[in-house]
Amino acid sequence: MADLTPPSTLRQFAVLLRIGLASAVQYRANFVLTSVGAIFYEAVSLAFVGVIVHAFGSIGGWSFVEVAFVYGIRSTGHALHGLLSGQLWMTAGVVRRGEFDRYLLRPVDPLVQLLTRRFQITAVGDVVFGLVVLSVTAVAAPVDWSVGWVAYLVVAVVGSAFVESAVMLALASSTFRLLDASPLLSVADRVFVTFGPYPLSVLPRAVGYLLTFVLPLAYAAFFPAALLLGRTKDLFVPTWLALASPAVGLLLYAGAVRLFHRQVRHYASPGH
Repeated sequence: MADLTPPSTLRQFAVLLRIGLASAVQYRANFVLTSVGAIFYEAVSLAFVGVIVHAFGSIGGWSFVEVAFVYGIRSTGHALHGLLSGQLWMTAGVVRRGEFDRYLLRPVDPLVQLLTRRFQITAVGDVVFGLVVLSVTAVAAPVDWSVGWVAYLVVAVVGSAFVESAVMLALASSTFRLLDASPLLSVADRVFVTFGPYPLSVLPRAVGYLLTFVLPLAYAAFFPAALLLGRTKDLFVPTWLALASPAVGLLLYAGAVRLFHRQVRHYASPGH
C-alpha cells in the first residue's frame, strides 16, 4: 500500500532544492562563471579586511588571523544562508506578479516554495570560499581545539546562517503589508556585510548592544569567534549568552517562520 503521508517540510525543502540545483546545472557555463564570480567577490572583501588590519597593525588587539577567523565563520554562515534564504530578495516580485497565488494552491508550504523557487548559484561559490577561509584560519588561529570546540564551531556556523536568515525572513514578511520590503532587506544586508567580519568589541558599547539586541549580528560570528579564541574579556554580554549563539539563531529563525505565516494572512492577490 502506498504511503500517503505528506512529506515533512524539511523533506519538501530538500527535494525542491535538489530539483533547483539540477535545473541550474543545466546551464553549466553560467553556473561555473557565477560561482567563480562569487568567490572573487568574497576574496576582494577579505582582501579589504586584510588591508585595514595591515594599516592599523590590528583591530582592537585582534590580529589578521583572528579577524579572518571571524570572517570565515561569518562568510560560511552567509553561504548557508544563501542556500536557505537567498530567494527572499525576490519576495516583492513574487507578490506583485501574483506568483504567490500558485504557492497557496499547491500542497506544499508556501514559504518552502518561495525559498526554493530558484537555486541561488552564488551560494555555491560562497560555500567553497567560506569553507576554505574557515579551514585555513581555524588551523592558524590560536584556538585550543578539542572535539567539543570543533562541534561548537560547526553548530555556530549553522546558527550564523539561521541568524541572518531570521532577520531577512522577518523583514521580507512585511512585503505582505508594504508590497516591497527590498529597502529594509538592503539595509540589513549592508549592516551584516559592513560590520560582520570585524570584532564588534571595537565599536562603541551602544552600537554593540544595538547589534546584539536589535539587529542580532553579534551572534552570527563575533560571539562564537571570541569564545573559541579565548577572548571572553572582549564580550559585552554574559558568557552563557554568547555561548548560546547557535540556539539564539535557531530560536530567531523559528520565530521568523511563525511571523511569515502570520503575515501571509495580509496577502492580497493582484488578480492575475
